[in-house]
Amino acid sequence: MENDRFNYRQHVAFINRETELRDLRLFIDKEPSEILFIHGPKSSGKTTLLYKLFEQLEGEQKLDVKFLNLREISTEFSDDYNYRDFLHMLFSVKDKSDRKGKLSAGVNVGVFKIDSEIDRKIRERRVEPFKVMKQEFIRIRKKGIKPILIIDELQALDKIYMNNGRDRRLIIELFNFFVALTKESHLAHIIIASSDGYFIDRVYTDSKLKKTSKFYKIDYLAKKDVMEWLSNLEKYSRIKDYTLTGEDAEKIWDLVGGSMWEIQDILSDLFHSALDDIIRLYKRKMRSIIVDYVVQPEQKELEKILRRFADRDELSKEEINWEEEKLLRDMVRQNILYFDPTEARYYPQGKSFHHGIRLYFKDRS
Repeated sequence: MENDRFNYRQHVAFINRETELRDLRLFIDKEPSEILFIHGPKSSGKTTLLYKLFEQLEGEQKLDVKFLNLREISTEFSDDYNYRDFLHMLFSVKDKSDRKGKLSAGVNVGVFKIDSEIDRKIRERRVEPFKVMKQEFIRIRKKGIKPILIIDELQALDKIYMNNGRDRRLIIELFNFFVALTKESHLAHIIIASSDGYFIDRVYTDSKLKKTSKFYKIDYLAKKDVMEWLSNLEKYSRIKDYTLTGEDAEKIWDLVGGSMWEIQDILSDLFHSALDDIIRLYKRKMRSIIVDYVVQPEQKELEKILRRFADRDELSKEEINWEEEKLLRDMVRQNILYFDPTEARYYPQGKSFHHGIRLYFKDRS
C-alpha cells in the first residue's frame, strides 16, 4: 500500500484474514447472483479487510472495482441529507487528464465518471442515475471486464429520499437496483458492509432481500492471532522501540480481546506509557462511557438491562420483551452493544465495553 513508502514508528497491522479474503474471492469468482452483506461488531476489521481486498484486486486487468467508503465522505453531506448530496457522492464529470484504464481507489466523491452532458441531464431529472450506472456496468462488461461495486457503511444513506421528497427512500431504490444488477441481470458484484447491527437486521428480515442476499460476518481476531501479532510486533506493526512479554500480551487480550483498532491504540500508547497504567486508564474510560450513556431519564430501565451483561457474554432476543428491545436498539445505535441479526443475539461491543459495564455495577454494589 502507499503508506509502505514511509518510515513510521508504527504501521497498521493486517493479521490473518486469509480465510475471509479467500471467501470474498470465491464470491467474486462466481457469476453475480446475490448481494453480499458484510457485518460484524465495531472495530472488528471490516473496512481494513475491504481495503486489503481492493489492494489485491486493483492490479488485475479483468476487474473494474469501484470502492465507496461512506464513512469518509458522509461529512460532505448537508445536514438534511438530500438527493443532490447523493448525486455529488456518486458521479463526477470526467477530467480530460484522467488516464484511461487507470484503476483508482474510488474512495473519493464521484466513483462514476460521466461527461458534462449526462451530468446536466441527471441534475435536471431528465435521466435516472440508476440507468446511467447500469449502462456503465454494461459498457465495462462488453470490454470483457468484471465490474465490482463495494460500499462501506451504506446506512449513511438511510435518511436520504429521492427528489427531496418523502415518498421514495433512496436506500430502498438502491436495494431494488442492486437486486436487478445481481440476481436478475448478473451484471456486477455488489458488496455492502455495515457495523450498524439494526441496519443489517432490517435487511436480513426483509423477505425480498433475504432471498437475494448473502450475509457474511467479520468477527474480532481469535486469541491465537492476537498472541502471534503481539509476540512479533516488528513483523506485523514494524514497531522496533519495544517488545512485549507473554504476560503483557495476555493483559492486552484480557482488556480488548481481538479488537484490532483498540489493540493498535494500546500499542501507540506504549511508546510513552507503561502497560499497567494504560490498562487502568482504559478501564476507567470505558466505565465513563457507560456512565455517560446510562445517566438519562430511563436510567433505571437501562441499568436493569445492562446488569444482565455483568456476568454473561450475550443476550438472546428471545429473552427480552418489546419495551426492552426499544432500549437495546438504542444501545446498539450508540455502539454500547452489538446485535447479530443472523443469531438474534446482543453482545457488548467487545471486551473493553464488557469491562466498562462490569466496573459500573461493581462500583454501585
